Amino acid sequence: MNKLLINAPTGIQEIIEVGTGGGYFDPSRVLWDERVDGALPVITIGGMKRVGNALSVDQTLLAASVATNLAASKAAYILAVKSEAGALTSQVLKGLESEYELAEKEATAYKAAGYPAATATVPLPGSVKSEINSKAAKGVTVTATVACDTILSAATGWRGAQASLRDKRLTTTSAAEVAVDAAALDTLKASWAAFLVELKTQLV
Repeated sequence: MNKLLINAPTGIQEIIEVGTGGGYFDPSRVLWDERVDGALPVITIGGMKRVGNALSVDQTLLAASVATNLAASKAAYILAVKSEAGALTSQVLKGLESEYELAEKEATAYKAAGYPAATATVPLPGSVKSEINSKAAKGVTVTATVACDTILSAATGWRGAQASLRDKRLTTTSAAEVAVDAAALDTLKASWAAFLVELKTQLV
């Protein structure tokens, strides 16, 4: 295989490999072809230009390439953060968001009413009753008050985690938008990854 240094239509420089009879669809974009020019010399990818039979670094091209690559990396990372935040939410709630929200709503109202005893005309809220039944299936008997407070405790923990996830997601994506270089972006990536590990440990 032979190497070609090309100026891709995306605006970045790439090294591709072709066979003996292969080529690039647009020959005008080929800066170096090992089949014709010899072995590809040591280069700084992104900033090379052809000067006669040699390659040289053009600092203007290099700066533009760095900026283009950084912009693309930022955009891709911001999408990844949003996707990972959504995936964690789905992983924890397992598609039961509406059910959990209803349980929280019913438990909140039940507690606000002073944990009233069930009557023939006013039964326990369905979510509270379900919590009691869930514990009973394990051989544990709990009161309506305990069942209600269990629901609210779980809801409080998840709401706190939601707030933390939202804050970290927004601050991370905002910081990524203004990251000045790849090193700054790498620092954000490390911080976000560590945060996700810690949050997953708490929730999953």
